[in-house]
This record gives sequence, structure tokens and C-alpha cells, in this order.
Amino acid sequence: MYRVDLAALAASAAQVAGFGEDVAIAHLVSDNRIATAERGWVGASAVALSITAADWLQASRRLLTRLGDHSLDLANDVIHVAAAEYAGAEQLRELGSV
Repeated sequence: MYRVDLAALAASAAQVAGFGEDVAIAHLVSDNRIATAERGWVGASAVALSITAADWLQASRRLLTRLGDHSLDLANDVIHVAAAEYAGAEQLRELGSV
């Protein structure tokens, strides 16, 4: 038997979602700064920065996707645990009415 604090689990889901939003904003600001900086680079340095920036963008997208997935998983856990708790309560009510 396990015990789950649904309010704490829901708060965790919201907190992870908030972290994801904060990270998304910070990464967008960084991406914009990099794009601005790229304009001043030329030649092989410009190509290298462009490739590196593209790699960073992909890494950022993967991280944000993982945070979003984690938040969604936590939110779904809240739904599943609440549904199981409700079903268990219904079974107990049925037993009590017999």
C-alpha cells in the first residue's frame, strides 16, 4: 500500500511546468542574444558559431521537451491516483451498503 499526497503531487506538476516556462524564456533570450552576436562574425568563425548555435538550440528543445513531458506525466499521475482513490472509495461504499 502506498500513500500519495495529491495536493503535493499537483503542486510538483505545476512547479515543474513553471520551471519549464522559466527555462524556455531564458533560452529564448539567449538565442536572441546569440543571433544578434552572429551578425558581427565572418568567415569560418561565423560558420562555427552558426553550427554551435544550432546545436545549442536542438539541445534546448530536447531539454524543454523533457521538462514538459515530466510535468505532463506528473499531472497525469494526479489524475490516475485520484481516479484510483475514487474507485476504491466507491468499492468501500458498495460494501457498506450490502
